[in-house]
Amino acid sequence: MPASDRNRRLTQFLDLLRGARRFLLTGHENPDGDCIGAQVALFHLLRALGKEVQIGNPDPLGRAYDFLLRHTPIGHLRGDDPLPAVDAVVLLDCCQLSRLGPLGRRIATSGAKIAVIDHHVGSESGDGDVAYVDPGAAATGALVRRLFRECSVPLSEPAAEGVFLSLVADTGWFRYSNADHEVFTMAAELVAAGVDGSVLFDRLYRRNHPDCAGLLGTALLRHSLRCDGRLAIACLDRDYMERAARADFDTDAVLDPLRSLDGVEVVALLKERFDGSVKVSLRARGDLDVQAVAATWGGGGHRKAAGATVRLALGDAERAVVAEVQRALGTAEATRP
Repeated sequence: MPASDRNRRLTQFLDLLRGARRFLLTGHENPDGDCIGAQVALFHLLRALGKEVQIGNPDPLGRAYDFLLRHTPIGHLRGDDPLPAVDAVVLLDCCQLSRLGPLGRRIATSGAKIAVIDHHVGSESGDGDVAYVDPGAAATGALVRRLFRECSVPLSEPAAEGVFLSLVADTGWFRYSNADHEVFTMAAELVAAGVDGSVLFDRLYRRNHPDCAGLLGTALLRHSLRCDGRLAIACLDRDYMERAARADFDTDAVLDPLRSLDGVEVVALLKERFDGSVKVSLRARGDLDVQAVAATWGGGGHRKAAGATVRLALGDAERAVVAEVQRALGTAEATRP
């Protein structure tokens, strides 16, 4: 996107932030650390600007993130809940109301202005009346951090914690290739603002239900190596997902151990949803563009991390994913136990 277009879009977005009085912040179903962290940071920016603001997501806050409630109210809006009276709804870490499920349909008919803050490719063409989008940003929270500067508002400690959560969620605690100069510069600012990374890590990852270790082991035992060992794929059926939900187990924890295997270039995690569809999460370690693979089923994301929802039975979805990755890799199919 040309710099002139980016500047115009940013100006339009800032005009909305300054002109509207009542805001609802929301994001995609099953909000992750980037989505929630960005919401927390924007909540405190808008409060500093004298706005009325609420956070209401289509799914409840996961236990891993409940420590944020000590400084930020994060609500859950079911599809049939009455919407608060607002002037603007801000979608964070997504750009399409369809990703909010029934809540998105309610928002579409609410008459409120729709704004988008996102870092996924093509988000400027989503459902936002205005959009602040930069696919080069490592996380949505990084964009909210920039908004603090644009509005000349200093970072509060709760806002800094939100941005830090966002950054570590989407950079894998600074291990991924998107951990660039801006990320480390921001991280230093956030620590200076009072964020304790070790405490945050403990709150996120060291309060797991006792069943989580067994669930992780079971998921890893279900993996197979395909495409001559270049694809690692694991399929989690509905029964498994029900047990994971009861333990509040983040099934994405399966991705990194599989990505660590020698020779693996792509990891695919398939999760059977309660409505019969299959959620596909893709991660790349090499040069393969998994966003292009996800686009086969109308999904998206980033070059090295993307996802989609497939309306197929789990076994059929597995075959479809293997075929698409095989085509992308240009390799013959092979299976190893």
